[in-house]
Amino acid sequence: MTRLQDRCDTARETVRTVAELLSDPGRVARTTGRAFADVPSALMLPGWQPASVLLGHAGISMLHTRCARDDAQWSPVAHAHLAAAVAAAPQTGSAAAGNLILPALLRAADTGGYGRLLARSAALHADFTERRLARLRQRRNERPGLSYLDYDVIAGLAGHGRALMLAADHGDERCARVLTDVLGFLVELTHPLDVSGSEVPGWWCAPERYVVPRDREAFPGGDFNVGAAHGICGPLALLSLAHLAGYRVPGTLDAVRRITDWLREWARVDDRGVSWPGRVAFDEETSTARPAGSAAQASARPGWCYGTSGIAWTLYLAGQVLADREASGLAVTAMKGILRRPLDELTGEDPGFCHGLAGVLQAGVRLAVETGDPELWQGADRAADALVSALRPDSAFGYRQVVRSGAELTRLDSPGVIDGAAGVALVLTSYADARRGRLLGKDAWDAVFLMS
Repeated sequence: MTRLQDRCDTARETVRTVAELLSDPGRVARTTGRAFADVPSALMLPGWQPASVLLGHAGISMLHTRCARDDAQWSPVAHAHLAAAVAAAPQTGSAAAGNLILPALLRAADTGGYGRLLARSAALHADFTERRLARLRQRRNERPGLSYLDYDVIAGLAGHGRALMLAADHGDERCARVLTDVLGFLVELTHPLDVSGSEVPGWWCAPERYVVPRDREAFPGGDFNVGAAHGICGPLALLSLAHLAGYRVPGTLDAVRRITDWLREWARVDDRGVSWPGRVAFDEETSTARPAGSAAQASARPGWCYGTSGIAWTLYLAGQVLADREASGLAVTAMKGILRRPLDELTGEDPGFCHGLAGVLQAGVRLAVETGDPELWQGADRAADALVSALRPDSAFGYRQVVRSGAELTRLDSPGVIDGAAGVALVLTSYADARRGRLLGKDAWDAVFLMS
């Protein structure tokens, strides 16, 4: 057995361990409820949301659905988590049965069944997105400036649009029409705005729309969010993925070009590689001088949510759309720089997708698959080994969410996709599949993060 075969087998064994620990939906919900019961409110964690694809049963079902491709024994487990998500959906609002569960249902539908539930969820999602889009258009016509939650991957139009696109790929014509409207709005979002006498990018976030009060102190003039989770990289990813899949609206290429050029303008290169700020203040954007040591650059991170790895993958997608080799090359250079760095320096002790090592690895795997670059594969191998070594079988789910508050670390038994054990396991599955030459797919599980 070669070293590569052994590495892949070990990754898959780790995935099976986590899948076992997450196999009982009732135990998962009870354990998570206890784990988050005493979390200080100051940490502002979203907690357990059973219907959610990112924070609940719906996302966990995607892990077991993937495992069922190789072993049918996991199919009932995936169904049990989906059933728990559907049962919880009415408790989390009218949109939950659509936009929260839809991506997981589509994954399960590929293995057969769920036809009526899928159709109902897609209809709910399309209705919800249409209403939200109408409100956003009205608000933007009345006064410029949005919240990043209006358009981001986690809660906004970019995430909703990707779920619509998944349904459209499965033949849902209504979702395809609403997707077209979403794409049109995101194109409009890239048109410049006049704010206080300055022309700025149209995705300016107005300070009165901030959901986190301390942001008003940090960014009194508003800001321009950069990252993959909450920033303009979310709309850029959706526009790019939709264009590559044939969902095209007028102005798409111009919009992709505007965002891409802005990202290249804010890229900073030093002896550690390429990086981007997580957020750019209004005063920085409107300043004529942008030194490499700007305050914005101090917020640069490596992880997926606000960091270089998420931005790099999105920029690579945009480069493919534009046939812009320089943009794609900058993305690859940035990812190589991240993977060369000491792994504990990258993400501390956090194994999770959003802020931690799993998100970095997924971006590295995606770029390595696209480019075949040996250096990217070597970096991905090293990150995968570290992630496997971080498994704690004596914990509730195998991996714990790590929350940093100043110098203090809090470790939580978290099962979800975005911060918890299911997300880590899905990344290791992608790594093992890709390393063995198995196609990840254009709409794999990481479509929920707009990485496919």
